[in-house]
Amino acid sequence: MLFTHSMSTRKKLFIMFLIVALVPLLTLGIISYLQSAKVVNGKLSNYNHFAGEKIKTQLDQILVDMYYGSSAIQQYLDDSTAINLKHQKPETYSDFKEMNNLERLLQAHKKSSIRGIYVITPSGYYYGGYDFKLNEFKKQDLWKRSYWSGNSEIGIYQPSHYKDNNPKHVLGLIVPLKNSYGVLNNGSLLIETDVDSLFDTMKLLEKDLHSRITIKDETGQLLYHTKSDEIDLDNDIVWQEHTRINNWEFEIRVPKDSFYQSSRVIFNIVLIGIVTALILALILSYIFSNQFTKSIVNLKFAMDEVSMGIFENKLAIETKDEIGRLGNHFNRMVDKIKQLMDEVRAKEITKREAEMKAVHYQINPHLLFNTLNTIQWKARLDGNEGIGKMLFHLTKVLEGNLNFTFELVTIKKELEAIEHFLVIQELRYGPNFTFSLKMEDGIEHGLLPRMTLQPMLENIFFHAFEDGNGKIELVFSKNNGYFQLHLRDDGKGMSQEKLNALFSRPNEKVRGGIGLYNVKQKFYVHYGNDYWLRADSAEKKGTVISISWPILWGDQENDKSIN
Repeated sequence: MLFTHSMSTRKKLFIMFLIVALVPLLTLGIISYLQSAKVVNGKLSNYNHFAGEKIKTQLDQILVDMYYGSSAIQQYLDDSTAINLKHQKPETYSDFKEMNNLERLLQAHKKSSIRGIYVITPSGYYYGGYDFKLNEFKKQDLWKRSYWSGNSEIGIYQPSHYKDNNPKHVLGLIVPLKNSYGVLNNGSLLIETDVDSLFDTMKLLEKDLHSRITIKDETGQLLYHTKSDEIDLDNDIVWQEHTRINNWEFEIRVPKDSFYQSSRVIFNIVLIGIVTALILALILSYIFSNQFTKSIVNLKFAMDEVSMGIFENKLAIETKDEIGRLGNHFNRMVDKIKQLMDEVRAKEITKREAEMKAVHYQINPHLLFNTLNTIQWKARLDGNEGIGKMLFHLTKVLEGNLNFTFELVTIKKELEAIEHFLVIQELRYGPNFTFSLKMEDGIEHGLLPRMTLQPMLENIFFHAFEDGNGKIELVFSKNNGYFQLHLRDDGKGMSQEKLNALFSRPNEKVRGGIGLYNVKQKFYVHYGNDYWLRADSAEKKGTVISISWPILWGDQENDKSIN
């Protein structure tokens, strides 16, 4: 067996860590080598293919431009009504105009990559610029082939017939002008394109991958071949492309050893990495097993003390590794347990104090209602209808406020309660204020905490309005699973300092000011943090209180609230 009962935990951990480190390491090394070699070889293959495609595409574009330009120029020169030079050098105004037309024609087809476009007469005179040395050009094989064959010829060569800035390589096309008129008849059209950028790309490919590039025309004639002492082998990696215009063959050949050189480098690096990691795994497994065992033993002793109710001693943290972080978490857990125990004791004391205050301030609702009803009837008997009416509506308000059966009521019930409150304010201030209600259809049975609206309305009458003068607007709506309430007034507003303290716990020594704080507390008790309450105000412009809370529905048949 790999592990025995007599073997120490330290040795078990050492062997386990060593196995855990080596098995993935060897597996990862082999997989890394295979995948890396595959990716690198694929990238090299794609790079060669992409480079070949790029060179072929560039060569195709050059050939298209040259053939298209030569065809257009030749068609124009074959028209006797277009250009008809009577003399090589202008002798008349008409000759001068014809020569200018010819020069403009040649310049119009000269693109950025085209080195020059020239029309050469049979007598050796040419048009198209003044930097051309015709005698030097006639030494090129391209001119000789065209001259003796009488046909169009195209080829790649190194020019020396320009007076300034000779490119290293040009692609030349000669087209005989057999159907032209005047001095141009039986002449030749020469178009030369600078292909140095094309050769730069090929040189880069030759340098990066030690590749050999060959370009042959459609007849098999060699146009370009990389200078190299290496010979073609059967195991060479070969890519072949053909141009679309004239079926030139473009071949890239890379020796097998050069192509897989990167794979061998990757293998050597991986091998060195595995050997180095093996040595480090042996050392670190020994060190880590010792440290790990020591830290676990200390953590076990600390847990034993906590299990016995001893919270004073903390675990000493000596490292910042996972075991050290575990020790920090353990110390924080012990602190949290002590904090929670203190909070539980504090809450129990607060609960007992609240229960004592509730008993002390308890009011018998029946006694209060009976007393108010007696005063109401007494006022009616005495003929004081105003006081009787005010007491009636006060009784209705208190019935809702002192009903502790349901903490959540429907919006409809809450609106019924504030109707009586608003009547009391109208009896108090007279018809000096207006109240408007806008409510989205179908939400009157939605639930909200009891006595939400009355404290906010009291705040408006007692702080926002002067002698009850003003406008109040209440809006109910729903959106994305939440009810929304907006209460607006056009009162005197408040400063930012008062606005910030609007929903804060008031000073117990100061009378009043607890209503809005209680509204906030009710929403927190019922919905936790899943609600939104905000107040916006500006001095002399009014105040807006907005509340958003989750949608809950009450009993629509009897309009009863639920707890």
